[in-house]
Amino acid sequence: MKGIYPQKPTDKAKINSKLYNGRLLGENELGNVHIHGPYGNPQSNIKIAYLIGMHPFESKAHRALFECIRKYHEKLDKKYYIYNTDVYNTDKVSEGRMDGQLLAQEFIKPHVITNSYDFVVDIHSNKGTMGPGKYEKTNFLFAPGFDENSTKYQEILLKRIDELVYYAPEYRTSPEYITVPIANNGTPTLVYETYSYENMDRTRRLVKKLVFNVDRLKFNK
Repeated sequence: MKGIYPQKPTDKAKINSKLYNGRLLGENELGNVHIHGPYGNPQSNIKIAYLIGMHPFESKAHRALFECIRKYHEKLDKKYYIYNTDVYNTDKVSEGRMDGQLLAQEFIKPHVITNSYDFVVDIHSNKGTMGPGKYEKTNFLFAPGFDENSTKYQEILLKRIDELVYYAPEYRTSPEYITVPIANNGTPTLVYETYSYENMDRTRRLVKKLVFNVDRLKFNK
């Protein structure tokens, strides 16, 4: 069921993994991390991970991805897992960002690296020029490790999704905790960003394009 969420950054759309039979990976005083899946084709030898929940006030993008994968998983050719971070303290000052990054670093990073994924996408949204950091673009992709392996897929997706551009914001907090280590381990890894102030229908529409175009990617295996 489609929820109605404020057209601004919010934690109201975050996913409660316990309602969807998520498997607990780890928990501490900051929060917990669950894994969901497999979705898509369980027989596929290509395994892809989506990361959601790390920054709680970006929850609309996270929900859009989660619901899209669940809704269309029977139409997807590859095998997918979703890692969901649930931060307990989401006060408006810190927005729970650092807590989410520490949870991802402790529980998601080693699990993703150990399980040898073929591709990883970290889902985020941003405030554009509203700050912090004053992003000059709002809907974009970038390879946080700036490695050739990841950049190759970045360029393919940018050619296929007209609404997205390449942009690597100077102010970025999470990559060093999670996506850069994964990329450095040899797994192609991208960060996807959408706009926190856009209409939720647009958020859903763009993430659907992302999901189906990722499913079209070719991997050497």
